[in-house]
Amino acid sequence: MKREADQAARALIVTADDFGISREVNAAVVNGFQKGILTAASLMATGAALDEAVAIARNHPDLDVGLHLVVCRGSSVLAPERLPGLVDSDGHFPQQPVVAGLRFFFDRRLRNCLRDELRAQIERHLQLIGRLSHVDGHLNFHVHPVVATIVVELAVEYRIRCIRLPREPLVTTLRLARDHWPRKLIESVIFKLLCRRMLTLMKVHDLHTTDRLFGLHQTGHMTEAYVAGLIERLPPGLTEIYFHPAESIGVGVPPQAAQNEARILRSACIRQALVKAGVRLTNFAEIARRETKAASS
Repeated sequence: MKREADQAARALIVTADDFGISREVNAAVVNGFQKGILTAASLMATGAALDEAVAIARNHPDLDVGLHLVVCRGSSVLAPERLPGLVDSDGHFPQQPVVAGLRFFFDRRLRNCLRDELRAQIERHLQLIGRLSHVDGHLNFHVHPVVATIVVELAVEYRIRCIRLPREPLVTTLRLARDHWPRKLIESVIFKLLCRRMLTLMKVHDLHTTDRLFGLHQTGHMTEAYVAGLIERLPPGLTEIYFHPAESIGVGVPPQAAQNEARILRSACIRQALVKAGVRLTNFAEIARRETKAASS
């Protein structure tokens, strides 16, 4: 009965992506968790500020730290000579998502390299953080057909219970923000097809995800009004909203959109909206524990 009641209630996971990519992002994560509504963060295993991010994670064990898998616009864990054709001589993945996606799909020689690199990212995360309840992907590349198959295999092997699926209800987003609607429509069609295939793979292996997600279509254009509107309209079940926040810490100036997202995470108005709507904050670790307990009972 309790599990049915949990599913009927409105629960929300609030995630910050790119944890470890910079000190500015790290600052936004710790402030969003300590002073705001942030419940989870997705760590980049080769981020430039990885050491600081790991220290933050260890000092805040209640922050649910997942893994942000990188196969585009980032660097590899493994040495370049172990990943021929996948990364350049400096260990950098392709910068262009379309080019990378086509290469992964048509060049079968890259698949073992992808598997080895994703395994290495998972193992580095476990070595540094010691726990891993959920994975997602930089630029959502984890739902690419080739990458998705590997991610599901590794999730089963490493007993990772939850995977993000970027299934955003387009109608809800357009009611709140009609800007860039042609791009949002194209994204919606593409990601629905990709997520449908990955969800089928996940169900076979009893892997879990949220009922819906927001943050895909509005990335770079999040506003307090938009997030408050989402909270007001959340249906029963489990939702994730993901952000790309960054704080100005006196070194460089993060993009204004990232600073705006950091402020949204700490907004008193957003906290009040959660209370008014009766939305309970949670994280993937809690979901993983619940599902593991249910499976063993």
